[in-house]
Amino acid sequence: MDKLVRRYLVPLGILIVGSFLVNFLSRVLPQVIFGNVYYLLVTLLLFAFGMSLNIQKTRFKNFSMRHIVIVILMILLYLFDTQIINVPLYNWFLSYTTSDFIITKIMYVYFGWLFNER
Repeated sequence: MDKLVRRYLVPLGILIVGSFLVNFLSRVLPQVIFGNVYYLLVTLLLFAFGMSLNIQKTRFKNFSMRHIVIVILMILLYLFDTQIINVPLYNWFLSYTTSDFIITKIMYVYFGWLFNER
């Protein structure tokens, strides 16, 4: 039963709770602040969703250099997406891959999955 809950219900719960949280914050926060908070919340939601897809039981006392590299890559990807740091090569790469930044959203899920990998 535990494996069933971890495999199917936890990722679904993260998506449902995250969507309710985004909807609630859109009504509560002012529009000026909501744009930045919205993208950060979606980033964290996708990362948590990726972590929940990996059903291996991990122990966080084995925190390694790989975890630090993943966190740094997540922060850099977020800064590039919000254009706090503007890198022309990154913008050129995105213009040739896909539209609507779907590749970056998939990268957030992948980083979450990789973070939970043994």
